Amino acid sequence: MNGTMKNPHGGDIYKASRVYGYDVNDILDYSANINPFGIPDGLREKIISAVDCLVNYPDPDCTRLREAASLYLAIPEESIVFGNGASEIIFLLFEELAPKKVIIPAPTFSEYAKAASRIGAEVCHFKLREEAGFGLDVDELINRMTDETDAVVICNPNNPTSALVSREALKRLIEHAYKKGIKIIIDEAFIELTDDPGANTIIDYTKEYDNLFVVRAFTKIFAIPGLRLGYGVGNRETVGRLWERKPAWSVNSLACCVGEYLGESGEYLKKTAKWISEEKLWFYEELTKIQGIRVFKPETNFILIKLADLDISSWKLRELCAQRGVLVRDASNFTFLNDRFIRVAIKDRQSNTKFLKIFKELLEGGFRG
Repeated sequence: MNGTMKNPHGGDIYKASRVYGYDVNDILDYSANINPFGIPDGLREKIISAVDCLVNYPDPDCTRLREAASLYLAIPEESIVFGNGASEIIFLLFEELAPKKVIIPAPTFSEYAKAASRIGAEVCHFKLREEAGFGLDVDELINRMTDETDAVVICNPNNPTSALVSREALKRLIEHAYKKGIKIIIDEAFIELTDDPGANTIIDYTKEYDNLFVVRAFTKIFAIPGLRLGYGVGNRETVGRLWERKPAWSVNSLACCVGEYLGESGEYLKKTAKWISEEKLWFYEELTKIQGIRVFKPETNFILIKLADLDISSWKLRELCAQRGVLVRDASNFTFLNDRFIRVAIKDRQSNTKFLKIFKELLEGGFRG
């Protein structure tokens, strides 16, 4: 079990298996934030039954998927575009909008800055303050927006801080931006893994504000990161142009099976909502009992932790955890964070109990500052 590994996004259980000698199925992956209930049985059955469809090309228009998503979201079909994961939507959107100056609150998901930089846009990071729990001060952000600002990108709830901005606060931001002709892009990849998704999402605002574009994915909620299925919601003109830009078959036939399952997903979503409301609080409170670390209160299925009073770096702790068969996300490569931060997922009670045991044993091994 010698060697090291590095993945800027976490979740590389295959490399971890090779490096540390664990069977893939025995690794506790706390570096990827996926629904611990796994692929819903109904969706699994539809995917299996669709295997024979692989002899044909996928539907380039994702017709049935768009119809089902429209009902699921209460959004017109013409306002929805699908892609090979949320990342494809993000990069296509930046190509289409071609902003010259973009404000991105950070620390946050790195793909926004990459997408902006790829088209030559100037990226202005708006620093989220640790003393405020990395919460977004919308009024301060509004004050930072100038006539030169073309777009603002916000991850809500935010990765890696697990902080959530309220609908009311975001509406103020969207309205201010609307008056100034500024695009607002909201990534809601984890919104369905919050306590009350319906009260937290702003996807319905896309019907009212044509400067708003919302990015989402089925990856996290249905535990299908290997299938790659993301989507965007916005005004019909922008969405239509994104369909024209998108490669014809970037959404494969098995991913389209999600559309057939959406109407049956109610019980799975209820089970998920019950789990996240209970386990999130329990796991957070258990972590706060560990001395030497600062735990930031989560609003979704992962938690940011600072190694405040411990004489160990995030990358070293990541290595020690990996040697015990546990993967955590070294958060040092997020803008404005350093090698004192890690991010851990929230899973089922059995897995979380096992994680806490290993985590406590490692931190009690002599790293007090």
